[in-house]
Amino acid sequence: MVVAVLLGAGALLACHPQPSEEPEARGPSKVAWMPGDDKAESGDEEPEDDGSHEMLCHEDPEAPGCPWDRNAINTGPEGVWGNADPSSMPLPVARPERCPESAVMGEMIAVPAGEFVMGCDDLDSKVCGKRERKRVVVNVAAFEIDRTEVTQAAYQRCVEANACSEPGVGFEPTAACTNPVVNVSWKQAGQYCAWLDKRLPTEAEWEKAARGTDERVFPWGDEAPTCELANFEGCGLREAQPVASHLAGASPYGVLDMAGNVREWVFDREESRSRQPKRGIRGGMFTDPGMNVRAARRQWGDVSVSDIGIGFRCAR
Repeated sequence: MVVAVLLGAGALLACHPQPSEEPEARGPSKVAWMPGDDKAESGDEEPEDDGSHEMLCHEDPEAPGCPWDRNAINTGPEGVWGNADPSSMPLPVARPERCPESAVMGEMIAVPAGEFVMGCDDLDSKVCGKRERKRVVVNVAAFEIDRTEVTQAAYQRCVEANACSEPGVGFEPTAACTNPVVNVSWKQAGQYCAWLDKRLPTEAEWEKAARGTDERVFPWGDEAPTCELANFEGCGLREAQPVASHLAGASPYGVLDMAGNVREWVFDREESRSRQPKRGIRGGMFTDPGMNVRAARRQWGDVSVSDIGIGFRCAR
């Protein structure tokens, strides 16, 4: 009977092993501290983030502890390695409440009186558009014209003075102070010029300021456009650039941006149209092919039309 008791006790011990020293439980090791962890790897309290960590991650998203840390365990659904795309945490951009005076850029260029050849008579549609095939000699009185397209900063001044209404869309003067103002109708453009005791240029004035008196094709001469000379379709930007970005593309008188960037309203009515006349639009824009930014190219638009590719400049 003693033997049976001992055997029973042995079986009981075999079924319920006695506690022994177990190995330390090991989970995934931390390779980098992330903001929000309960404790740092050393066991100390979480270090206070004074903003330097965020700046570090903005400069180098793959740095230790940043969302794209290559060594961190990827527990987030978005991003490549970490929790989020670093583009989702940009540093704040400080913008002025009002554009500086230097962004108004209201300088004017004097164009002397005299004759010039307006239009084009080549029957090749790649050289002359149908609407510009009327080569005529025009005598233009002396005038002045804005060196650049009217900037958003300049138009902002008119809005502040309650002399101009805001453009339809795309008017962000504090974000794009020196970009040309666009989405303005012919009437809005005229109101701005009148506020400064100026006016919209005539077609003849605009074309003379753009090409001078030697019948050149473009403001800079006869050579085809390049991205150093103008902002057009071939540059791939598909958006307006700040005015005066292409100094090499200046006209003989030093007038800028008369080819590409944005088209421009002029004063003249469409020829042979007495009822509901449209108004002239000159120059090319950022989506136009190179040959469509010719100085002689003509277009027309209703006075109520506004477009992201149409701006203006003034004359007097």
